[in-house]
Amino acid sequence: MQLFISTIQPFIELIGIDLVSDARKERIYSFVQATDRARCLVAGLLLRQVCGITNDSQLRFGENNKPYLKDDRLYFNISHSGNYVVLAVSDREIGVDIEKITTPDYSVAARCFTTTEREWMQKQRNDKAFFILWTAKESIMKGSGLGLSMLPESFCVLPIDSSPHYIDGRIWFLDWFTYENHIICGATSGKTNKIEWKTVSFQDLLKR
Repeated sequence: MQLFISTIQPFIELIGIDLVSDARKERIYSFVQATDRARCLVAGLLLRQVCGITNDSQLRFGENNKPYLKDDRLYFNISHSGNYVVLAVSDREIGVDIEKITTPDYSVAARCFTTTEREWMQKQRNDKAFFILWTAKESIMKGSGLGLSMLPESFCVLPIDSSPHYIDGRIWFLDWFTYENHIICGATSGKTNKIEWKTVSFQDLLKR
């Protein structure tokens, strides 16, 4: 699994928007907030540089609208939080989530975490534990292509190690990574190598 991380800050003014497809431009301009526009733009630029995606015609979409490359040479998934966008790629089904470590909303844990997960979180006695669990759940829900139709409280992401997780009839492996006070979790269906990550610079994203 490879992770490509980029900041949105240099793209608030939408520098490089000419490099993305017309469909991506429409999505960018559909957002009201400048930061949301920048996240959408950076996601498109990452897909262009890493996966060679310059047009939506290169994509197919799963049952729940999860995008795939038509030629199936790579699986990919995107997440963003705060100032960062993350693109994960792998040779097998993958999901990724990034979350900034802040004071958690523990009412979410009460609704969405299993009893075992809540007990583990309470023993850790830090805010990071909440986001370790939450990013794991999000990455599996995204990787499966089911999204929120897969209830987060319906499965458990413990133990927090490299052991396989048998969820909804599939085997998932989880890897966590901390970056600039953010937690990133990647979920792959089947064993894969540990996370390899790369920061993609402003200049790299604008290469033609």
